[in-house]
Amino acid sequence: MPRAMTDFPVTERTRMRRKAKRATYDRAQVYGILDEALIASVAVSIDDQPQVQPMIHVRDGDQLILHGLATNRLLSHIANGGEACINVTMIDALVLARRTEDHSMHYRSATVYGRGALVEDEAEKLALMHKVFNHLVKTERLQHLPPLPDGYLKGTMVVLVPIEEAVGKVNQGIATDEGPEGIWSGLVPVEVSKGDAVADGRTLSEGARAGAPIR
Repeated sequence: MPRAMTDFPVTERTRMRRKAKRATYDRAQVYGILDEALIASVAVSIDDQPQVQPMIHVRDGDQLILHGLATNRLLSHIANGGEACINVTMIDALVLARRTEDHSMHYRSATVYGRGALVEDEAEKLALMHKVFNHLVKTERLQHLPPLPDGYLKGTMVVLVPIEEAVGKVNQGIATDEGPEGIWSGLVPVEVSKGDAVADGRTLSEGARAGAPIR
C-alpha cells in the first residue's frame, strides 16, 4: 500500500546547501517530476569507478522500476544491493536576461538515492513490464499485441528501487528585466511533446484509416 504523502526526510545527501530555496521534499511534487520525465540518469560506483547510464524508469507507488538486459553490468550492481543515485531533469524554459550573468533556465529535477532488489518471480516481472509499457505508450495498445515470446523475460532484468531518500529541485520565476535598456529579455519555453502518429507502409496497405487509434 502506498504510504501517506508526507515529506521526504532531509538527509546529509539531500540537504541542499546552495540555493536551498529551490529544494523541495514534498513527496507529491517529487513523484510528479519522476512521473513526467521519460528518461533517468542512473549512476553507481563499480570498483571505485563512476558509471552512469540513461534508463527508462517508471514509478510504481513508492518504488522505481528499472529494467534492462540480464547482462547489464550497472543494473546487476544495483540488483546485488549496490547503491544508486537516480536523477531526472526537465527544462521548462530558457531564461534570457539583460545581463550575461543572469541567464538561466527554468527546470524541475528529482534525485533518488537507494539500493535495489532483483525481481525473480516471472509473473511479477511480467506485470511490472506491462506497467512500464503502459506508462510509456499511454494507450490500450498492449491488449492488441501478441504475448511476449517464450524465454523473453529470462533475458530481461527487472530491479525495484524503493523511493525513501529523495529531493526535488525547482527553479522558476527568475526575473529577466533587470539591466540595461534596449535589450530583449524574457522566456523561451521548452517542451517535449508527441507529434502526430505516422503509419508505416504495411499499416497503410492494410487499410488503416487516418486518425485511427494507435494500436
